[in-house]
Amino acid sequence: MAPPRVDCLSAAEKDALYQRVLHVLEHVGVGVGSTSVLRLLAEAGAQVDGERRLAKLPPELVESCLKTAPGQIRLAGRDPAHDLVVGAGSPLACTTDGMATTVLDDLTGEVRGATRADLAYYFGLFDALPELDFIWTTLTGPDFDPVTGGLETDLIALESTSKHVQSIVAHSPEQVPPLLEMLESIAGAPLRERPIYSSLHCPVSPLQFESDKLDASIELARHGVPVNIHPLPLMGSTGPMSILGSAVTGIAELLAGIVIFQLAAPGCALTVVATGGATDLRTGGYLCGAPEVALLDMVCLSMSKHFGLPSMGSGISTEAKAANFQAGAEGAITAMATVLAGADMLVSAGLLDSVQTISTAKVMLDCDTIGSVRRLLRLPAVDDASTLLDDIAAVGPGGHFLGRRSSREGSRRGEIWRPSVFQRGSLSEFAGRSLVSDALERAEAVLAAHVPTPIPDDARREARAAFERYARGTGTGTG
Repeated sequence: MAPPRVDCLSAAEKDALYQRVLHVLEHVGVGVGSTSVLRLLAEAGAQVDGERRLAKLPPELVESCLKTAPGQIRLAGRDPAHDLVVGAGSPLACTTDGMATTVLDDLTGEVRGATRADLAYYFGLFDALPELDFIWTTLTGPDFDPVTGGLETDLIALESTSKHVQSIVAHSPEQVPPLLEMLESIAGAPLRERPIYSSLHCPVSPLQFESDKLDASIELARHGVPVNIHPLPLMGSTGPMSILGSAVTGIAELLAGIVIFQLAAPGCALTVVATGGATDLRTGGYLCGAPEVALLDMVCLSMSKHFGLPSMGSGISTEAKAANFQAGAEGAITAMATVLAGADMLVSAGLLDSVQTISTAKVMLDCDTIGSVRRLLRLPAVDDASTLLDDIAAVGPGGHFLGRRSSREGSRRGEIWRPSVFQRGSLSEFAGRSLVSDALERAEAVLAAHVPTPIPDDARREARAAFERYARGTGTGTG
């Protein structure tokens, strides 16, 4: 059997939505801050207003660039055992959430600013957790230097995990050369051969692409770094106050990004984040765990799959202020919507309070949520082996299956999924124990048992030297 899927749009509705997106691109256009990109778009047939820095994209240009965007790409790990292929029916790949600047003490409730030690701890924990296939640079230190902090965050992540690193740092063009030097030192090969790192590029909703960030992302793409295009219109503020209006805005930004990157680096590796958010108009706050966000995710994923693009969906997101019932409920709803809508990748673990704060307990509990939604995707073919007709005949009416070999074997291979932290068993067994305390104990045990894949000393030195040369050149030092 195929994994259960939910497509919320009919073929006619997809076409109707696509036509409205094309209308926005052709008649409203997108703001583009980069002079070189505007020139590239004009040469490709876009209508460009240099004074207003506006480009209107004809449908045929969008269609031609969609055809050159790969439907499947590789995300390499520093350790080849963690290499991933995403898109075109690949298994679900799960990552962390981001980006937070504060850390929650799950036992005391204290919230404090993140430190370099916190980054190393959490990136190392992510490395140890088998539920996480690659990592986002989930956390950054508020006391990091504003010029070099993004590169330092990347470096700590690359040193702390042997999995693929996807950076959500917005780099400037000046940071690209030292970043590439860091990456190739650690990869030990050109990035086209070993793309151990990918970069998130966020348009500025509604319908804008900033100059420096776009130029930097294009240069990375030209050197073999996969780029994840991540529109994030917020319903009611940077997006219209409707699910479909915000979907049109986000998909227009997504397709404009496809056009720009495929013109600048034809055939370059791209993935897309098919999601958005909502605005709490009472407070101006960002909402990521609301049911409307799950619906918006499903609509945008339906369109991304229709275009054949490797797609990532919003995941275990919440506005909760602790690892509590609200966090679990909101996260399960958004994760299930994303997975059933057919996402190739799921933004997953770790953050609370509208992605502002990290919690160790939530990291661990989110991994159980990942396990449960992955189980939803695992269905066998309908045959004698899966339906166990021989067992049914042998047991007959009124018997039981406890003594059957198939029950023992099925249990061992995970026919019934087993959580790592979620509590099963008798009430008395868990009396006085909380999920949070169990999650923290589990994190300690996982880290104690984990043997990280070492990074060669010379590669570490070369990467550190590249960062330090850049830091000295900016006059900021290395912190």
